[in-house]
Amino acid sequence: MPPSLVRWEAVSNHFCEVEYAEGSEEIYVTIHSGSRNMGSKVADYFDALALDLNKKWYSDNSGIGFLPADSEEGIAYLGWMNFCLEFAYLNRKVMLGEVQKTFAYEFPNIEWTTKELFKDVVDDILNVHHNFAVLETCMGKTGYVHRKGSTRAFKGMTGIIPGSMNTATHIVAGKGHPLSLQSCSHGSGRAMSRTAFNRKMKHSYSQIEKSLEGIVHSEFKKVGRGKDKDLLDVSEAGGAYKNIEDVMANQADLVESIVCLKPMLCLKG
Repeated sequence: MPPSLVRWEAVSNHFCEVEYAEGSEEIYVTIHSGSRNMGSKVADYFDALALDLNKKWYSDNSGIGFLPADSEEGIAYLGWMNFCLEFAYLNRKVMLGEVQKTFAYEFPNIEWTTKELFKDVVDDILNVHHNFAVLETCMGKTGYVHRKGSTRAFKGMTGIIPGSMNTATHIVAGKGHPLSLQSCSHGSGRAMSRTAFNRKMKHSYSQIEKSLEGIVHSEFKKVGRGKDKDLLDVSEAGGAYKNIEDVMANQADLVESIVCLKPMLCLKG
């Protein structure tokens, strides 16, 4: 049986996209997927532990917990966090491998050239993490930099900043701006909450489909529970996100776009 792409429901911001590079014949496969909730569980556990210890230390931290990096608990957290990052990377590597099998079946002469186009490539994959903390030195000071909705943007470092289901993804080169702690955004970011967008668009589904013309995409399913049960869940449609070109313009001092990708196929899951 030939390999095939799985049809996913549009239920989260995780995705697999096939895109083309403007002005060339190259196609790209980009995947956004993490540790599949394990990272969240680890974070919740150590956050609760930190808050409990902070109370015992009489530390007034306004609800933001901390763990000394050289403590038993801090060392454990860093170990589990890095485990989750590696687990997430291996998830993406497996997914990319399945996509490559599909392409190889349909196009036997296909060549994968990631490592020939960019530096920072390992296993022929350009890997970009977010939701992590790492020890860095910036502006003469050394400490742990926590990046949630951001990624590294060291000078010359290659990064990926996706937009939405029907907008561009930018491959970028970092500029190493010290005031941003050498960071940039990890995507366009939501313009409004899932619930708010679903309610706003409940009479405008044709507008969403029109915006996705020419793009093969996963189906929108109905909300499964709560007050909006049975309302169509379109919370991953492009209009739910900020304009990626505005986002790129607002961080022009942090990164330079080197390749602009346009979506042909987008599977949300």
